[in-house]
Amino acid sequence: MYRMHPEESAFGVESSPERERLAATPGFEVLFLLQKFTTEAERYSEVVRRHHGLARNDIHAINAVVEADRTGATVTPRDLRRLLILSSAAMTSVLDRLEASGHLQRHPSPVDRRQLVLSSTPSARATGREMFDPMVEHMMPVLGEYSEEQIALFEEMITKLTDAIAAAREEVQAAEG
Repeated sequence: MYRMHPEESAFGVESSPERERLAATPGFEVLFLLQKFTTEAERYSEVVRRHHGLARNDIHAINAVVEADRTGATVTPRDLRRLLILSSAAMTSVLDRLEASGHLQRHPSPVDRRQLVLSSTPSARATGREMFDPMVEHMMPVLGEYSEEQIALFEEMITKLTDAIAAAREEVQAAEG
């Protein structure tokens, strides 16, 4: 578990009573563990995406479209551009590349034929399984050590923490103008 150096603030060199109060709050150490988890997951993703010749934004785009397909949601190029925080030109480049490689398809929207919607292909889903099954195979036995109630609590916590990160990102984006 991470322990701060006695002279270190929880948030770096500069300290304040509010920051120190947060650092003393139960669960604060979990943030460091989540950071470590996220970093390791990013490293894994980096290794497998390079092996498959995909760019970082390609992986994020495929993941978002596969997730939308899985949940029955629709995603447009504009939705994806906002989600990935890309320019229109960069988003077009990602979509062109993924469509050419057979991972994504663009279709006219059934609601508004002037708009396009994105869908994943069997190739994208197969590539995703090939890339991430080894990670899942290592993680599932760990999750299997916990009860259904503990897993449900973990799911609730991760969902709320993810929402908190999204709220913080939106706040920063709004402040940037």
